[in-house]
Amino acid sequence: MGLFRRKKDATVKKEEAQGVLTLYSVTLNSSSFYEIAKDEFAEEIKQSSQTGDDFIIVLKDDTKIKMNLKDDMNFVRQQANGMANFFSQAPLENTQVLEQAINQIQMFTCIVGITYGLSPDEKRNEFIVNTIFKTAQRTKSFILYPSMELYTAKGELLISITGETDLDKYYPIASSELLKRDAKATLQDEERYKKIMKECDNSGIPHTDYRLGTQIMEQEVVVPGVEEIAKRAAAIFSCALFAECLLMEDGSLKLAKSNFEEVNKRYGVMDYLSNKEKEYIETEAPEKSALIQFSWQYERCAVLLWALGLMELNAPTDICDVGKAAKVIRSCGSLDKLIQNANVKSNKELLDMQTKILYYDWACVEARIKNLEPPAGLEAGVVQEQHYALNWLIGANGACDWDDIRIDT
Repeated sequence: MGLFRRKKDATVKKEEAQGVLTLYSVTLNSSSFYEIAKDEFAEEIKQSSQTGDDFIIVLKDDTKIKMNLKDDMNFVRQQANGMANFFSQAPLENTQVLEQAINQIQMFTCIVGITYGLSPDEKRNEFIVNTIFKTAQRTKSFILYPSMELYTAKGELLISITGETDLDKYYPIASSELLKRDAKATLQDEERYKKIMKECDNSGIPHTDYRLGTQIMEQEVVVPGVEEIAKRAAAIFSCALFAECLLMEDGSLKLAKSNFEEVNKRYGVMDYLSNKEKEYIETEAPEKSALIQFSWQYERCAVLLWALGLMELNAPTDICDVGKAAKVIRSCGSLDKLIQNANVKSNKELLDMQTKILYYDWACVEARIKNLEPPAGLEAGVVQEQHYALNWLIGANGACDWDDIRIDT
C-alpha cells in the first residue's frame, strides 16, 4: 500500500522514537479488535499479551506495539464531539465532504490508541503502518495521525485540519447493526416528524429537512415493564445522590454511603445496579469527573419518574426538579409502593417525547460543531441525559444493557 511513505511523520515524540496512530472505529464488536490485530501481525509476532483494555504485541525484532482500547460510549461521544468541533474549523472548500466527515466522526463507537517503536529500517516502519491499516479495514476504522489528518482504511485522506482531502464526495459508514432496520415509516411516524418540525420552527430550533436515520418508528418501540422502570429509577437516584453527597461543600464519603444505604435499605438497589454503577459505588475514592457525570443522572431519573406518571418533566431548557424526584422516591419508601403508584405513559407518549428530544439533541450537536450556543435556551447536558433515558425506555438501541445505551443523532 505504501502508506508509510506517503505519511512522513507519524510521531509526536521523536526523542523517544515512538510512532503514534489512533484508530476510530464504527464497529459495535470492539471485543474482537485485539484478535484481528494479532491475526494481521501473526507472521511477525514473537509474543503478545492483554491486560484489560491494554494489548502489547512484540515482533520478532523486539519492536513493541502497544494498543489501548476505549469503548465506553460516554467517553467516546465526548471525544468524538470534540474532534468534530475541531475539524469543523478546517478550511475545506468541498462543503459536502466537510459536512459528511463531521457526520462520520459523530458515528465513532470505539477508539484505539497505538504506539510502536520506530526503526532506522524504513521498510520495518512501513510494514507496521500498513498492517495497522489492514487492521483498520477489518475493524471499520479510520486512522488519525498526530498531524491531525484523518484517513480512511483504504488510505484516502478524508480530512485534514489544513483543509485537504483526497475525495470529491463522501458518504459516512456505520455498523451494519445500526443500519439494519426493517421498519418502514407509517403515516403516524410521518405526522410525528412533521409535528415536531413545526414545534422546532416555532421555538427557533434548527432541524434537518428529512427524518433522521436514528428516528425510531412506532412499530419498533419496546417499553420495559413497570417494575424494571421503577428499579432503574431507584438505582439512578441512589447513584446521583451518592455523587451529590461527595460534591457538596460539606460532603464526605461517610455521608454519601449513609444516604446510599438509606435508599438501598428501602429499595434494595444493590441487587439491580448496572455494572458501571456498582463499580462506581464500590470505589473508595471516585474521581471527580465520575461524580459529576453521575450527579447529572438526576435528569435520567426524572425522565423515568415522568414515564411512571409520578412527576412532571421540565422542558430541557432547565435542569430537573431534584427535590421533587427525591420526594417521590422517599415518600413511596419502597419498590412495591413505587410500582403501585405508577401510571406508565403510553408507548405513543414515550415515543413522541423521545423523538422530540432526538431532534433537540441533533440541534445541540450542530451548535457545538459550529462553536455556537445551544439554540432556544436548550441546556445541552439536560438534553443528552433525557435522550439517554428515553432511548432506554423505548428500546431505541435494541435489547442492550443500561450501560451500553447510545444517543446517536
